[in-house]
Amino acid sequence: MPREPDDLFVPDLTEGAEAGLYLSLFELMNEGLIIASDETILEVNSAVCRLLERSYRDLAGQPLSSLFPTERAFLKARGALFIQGEMRGSLRVGLPGGRERDLSYVAAARIRPGVHALILSPDPVTGLTPNVQRAADAVWPRLAAALDQAALVVDARGKIMAANAPARRRFSREGGALTGLPLSALCTISDPARESGPVTVTPTDGAPAMHGRLLAGPEPGWQVLLLSASSPVAAVDTRASQVFRHAPQAMLVVRGSDHTILAANDMAATMHGRERSALIGMRLSTLRSDTVSTLVSGNWQWLGGGKAFSAHTQAQALDGAHSEWLIVHGGASASASPVDFDIFSTNARAVIVTDAEHKILSINTAFATLTGLDIHALRGKPLADAASGRQDDAFFERLQSSLGAHQAWQGEFWLRNRKGEAFPEWLSFNSVHSADGATVAHIGLFSDLSARKQAEARSDYLVNHDAMTGLPKAHFIRARFTELTPGALRKQQHLALAFVDIDQFKQINTAHGTALGDQVLQQFATRIRQCSPRIQLARVGSDRFLALIHGVELLSDVTREVHALHDAIKAPFKAGQVSVTLTASLGAAVFPGDGADFDELCALASAALERARLEGPGAVRFHTDELNTASFEQAALERSLAHALERDELAMYFQPVVDAQTGCIIAAEALLRWQHPDMGLVPAHQFLPIAQSAGLDLEIGRQALRMVCGHAAEWHQAGQTIPVAIGATEHMLTYGRLQETLLEVLAETGLPASAIELNLPESCLTQDHGDLIKALYALDNAGVRLAITGVGATPLPLARLRQRPVHRLKLDRSLIRDMANADNHSVLAATLAASAALGLRLQAVGVESIEQQDALLALGCHRQQGRLFAAPLAPDDFAQLL
Repeated sequence: MPREPDDLFVPDLTEGAEAGLYLSLFELMNEGLIIASDETILEVNSAVCRLLERSYRDLAGQPLSSLFPTERAFLKARGALFIQGEMRGSLRVGLPGGRERDLSYVAAARIRPGVHALILSPDPVTGLTPNVQRAADAVWPRLAAALDQAALVVDARGKIMAANAPARRRFSREGGALTGLPLSALCTISDPARESGPVTVTPTDGAPAMHGRLLAGPEPGWQVLLLSASSPVAAVDTRASQVFRHAPQAMLVVRGSDHTILAANDMAATMHGRERSALIGMRLSTLRSDTVSTLVSGNWQWLGGGKAFSAHTQAQALDGAHSEWLIVHGGASASASPVDFDIFSTNARAVIVTDAEHKILSINTAFATLTGLDIHALRGKPLADAASGRQDDAFFERLQSSLGAHQAWQGEFWLRNRKGEAFPEWLSFNSVHSADGATVAHIGLFSDLSARKQAEARSDYLVNHDAMTGLPKAHFIRARFTELTPGALRKQQHLALAFVDIDQFKQINTAHGTALGDQVLQQFATRIRQCSPRIQLARVGSDRFLALIHGVELLSDVTREVHALHDAIKAPFKAGQVSVTLTASLGAAVFPGDGADFDELCALASAALERARLEGPGAVRFHTDELNTASFEQAALERSLAHALERDELAMYFQPVVDAQTGCIIAAEALLRWQHPDMGLVPAHQFLPIAQSAGLDLEIGRQALRMVCGHAAEWHQAGQTIPVAIGATEHMLTYGRLQETLLEVLAETGLPASAIELNLPESCLTQDHGDLIKALYALDNAGVRLAITGVGATPLPLARLRQRPVHRLKLDRSLIRDMANADNHSVLAATLAASAALGLRLQAVGVESIEQQDALLALGCHRQQGRLFAAPLAPDDFAQLL
């Protein structure tokens, strides 16, 4: 944090204590702080967990993209943060249950290459959250314990409320013996009335005086006294600052013993008609026409420019020993304006000038450029009108009080730019006085010390990342592998390295141009990054990539992740009006089975890639034969599933939905089965993930719809007009144009749209994909009923339920299975109440016992489905049941 110009205190910290202090500050920040590497979250503090409403376990180690509600939101944020290098702005993040929140961010400079920090806080307009105050007694001990210097907390009556270990050692007290004593029993301070600043501390035990610093305490009226055995920093460190050099008032630093001038600023040189270098070394009395030699604030008689003038003068000691003093005085006459405000018009730093009543008089060009405001909109308005609205009336009252008492104020001041985005600047305010001592103006200078660091951070990012795709370069995968190996060994997990080589990519560049090829590569990088949180990708060549797979416990999980990576490439990429289909060859090696060294595993994965390329485009090879066998088995299952479509091996089974009060069948649930020639009847949940990875799920969905509508039409013709529910996925609706297929089949069979109910996952509520939303409303307008499944497993997104055309909620099986659990019972009751309030019907799934049936009836849930009433039946058997 920036120090005030006259802040001369330097903490006496050892290396270990410094690290402890940083860790304490990290956790105690009111703002959320995320430390990330390679777009992976390394560390978060508690404030982030509160802002994002997630636990530490849910955030640490996850990809940065998991913070965002949509892929589009993540890509926008990544471009702003890492490609364009924006220092501050707003982000829209995702919250549990599909909710979203706008947060302000400040992107901090890199901690070390590849590691960056993101500071988050509630957006002052749309993302406000309750201001949670933290107890002082919880904050103080953690921070004080990290200090290597003695620290005492004193209340408004001078009573010691807390003392850290160095303080107890210094005053020969162990345990908490200092607590409760008056501070005067241990020491006296040079200026007991002052609220903050450097002081001289004299121990009552006769020990030599010490330098100290008073700070505002953790409670109103309290103070923190920090002691240091070292001398304060010499005032020359402050004199070199631009604040001192270009201050609008004359400023001199003089030695307390003989009043020799040690430093002078530009305004002092102008007023006294001498060069700054000529003033240094002179006695203060040379510049004064009176005979007073004491350093007391008041109206002084000065000499300057060959004439005498009177000016209100402030004299303030710069340290507790009063060895150096700061002398500040105003203009040469009461009638003349103390400051020519035009001198700031061309200043590169933003400047704002207010009058004695804190009304805005003037701003310079830099301020107008920074904020988009002009003087016509601000002149005569209170200072708060130039701010973002983030800081309340109490803040401005404290600022004005400080200017009245000390003629100066420094601190964080939030502005708002042309885009409406709030951002902090460091503001230094000083009062300007006339010759008779009256305050005539206040001048504020804004500083942005992070711009240069942010430029360096952006340069660092571009050196270590591929600018076109945003992917890291190979050495990040090496660093991440080294970082993960100890934990993988401890947890008995596997890591894998896989080279991905896009087949014949040069032909795409030749046929369509490099610009389109670049767009395809950018989409490729985005898709791979989103396909699995366990996969991190780096670009190592024009069309070659290196993937690190982590966090897997079984070798079968390794093959599944590699195939997920491989299958993510199969779907077409669309660039402009051109659709491009890619294939890629993959070669992989696994830690620790294949090798324990990064370079060794890279060599094995590269050799496996060469074997894959010999087999033809799109092949996958592992270094280990066992994994190759598992990979071949999965590929064989995919081929078998493709044949199942051709051979009509897919069948529909139906389970009744009943009114549990009457026992009457009121609907049917359609369940897909695969009649495998060797494995028998395979449930959908066992083969649909393979179908999706093989790109077969859309065709299977279309076939399933045709079968369901065909059977339902037969029942309707026989007079059994019950609705039938069938499952669909977000992917089918977004990319498979499932709604068009359904409407076509309904027209062909003559079945009314109200006879079909689509079971949709909760992700259909939380996703904002335009094609998905259009599909949902098209189905609703046609009369098709829409139901959300798995309700109760996660918090119910009530706002999204109101925004989507949903007609029914279906409870998650886990709630029914363990209804005796008090938490589950509470969730059921709350869900029933919410569904009733929203006008939605509720259905229980997986009812297997009379006890479950009765408990649901007692809660008001009459619509039930499960093996208690009937197992899934073949179409003819179900027709007989009807």
